Amino acid sequence: MTTDIKSLQKKILEITVYLDKFCKEHNITYYLMGGSALGALRHKGFIPWDDDLDVFMTFDNYMKFIEKAKIHLDTEHFYLQEENTEEWPMFFTKLRMNGTTFIEENTQNAKMHQGVYVDIMCLNNVSENKVYRFFQFSAALLLTAQTIDQRGYESNKNFKKKIAMLFARIFVRGFVKRELLSFVRSLNKKPTNMVGHFFGKAPFSKTSFPTAWLGFQRYVPFEDTKLPIPQEAEKYLTLRFGDFMKMPDESTMKEYPVHALYVDLENDYTKYQSKESD
Repeated sequence: MTTDIKSLQKKILEITVYLDKFCKEHNITYYLMGGSALGALRHKGFIPWDDDLDVFMTFDNYMKFIEKAKIHLDTEHFYLQEENTEEWPMFFTKLRMNGTTFIEENTQNAKMHQGVYVDIMCLNNVSENKVYRFFQFSAALLLTAQTIDQRGYESNKNFKKKIAMLFARIFVRGFVKRELLSFVRSLNKKPTNMVGHFFGKAPFSKTSFPTAWLGFQRYVPFEDTKLPIPQEAEKYLTLRFGDFMKMPDESTMKEYPVHALYVDLENDYTKYQSKESD
């Protein structure tokens, strides 16, 4: 990385503060998720070595956010990288900052916006029936395999992922792809007692939890501002991470991924794309 982690985190926080303001203006509920929620409680901000920030929304809020962002987003400063598009085939959305660079290894040659970002994930309604829920999860895995293959992702070390990507390349397209996504989101039009985040890295046992855990937004200190976590964030984080307040050992901290090859907080990513084409 070509910049220090604190400067990058400060820029990510700028995006998040704008996102928070935008959501308040348009009556959209969101919560910090995963390591970002963990950081809020354990560090009152970013996990010190974290170079990204993730939020999630229920399906209705997620779709409302995309709809409102297409109309009201401050496009001078920000860019909506919408899910399931030719530019961004993944099944989550990014809010990127114009005039910055955050180029990741697996997208370095992609013709797409590559500014600093916040990830916006969709929580789908899921079944209380574990078997049905597992099929929803499996459908999401196939869709993820297809999209990362489409992005040119290489998986030489993970044999299972490599096989899944090959299978998805052959079979997950067109009608099959649409039906898989429809199945993952099949319960979103009816109230359920559980929600799940299936388009992430968590194993099946850690992806779903009671809808009631979301509750109201608990605004808690995060760096020099306050950001929302779920009402029952401690229960969610225990499911996701176990003893989440315990700091990992030094060897474990070194294993956390660094997402970007190139970071430039002062120049637009197009400057680097121009160089690559020269």
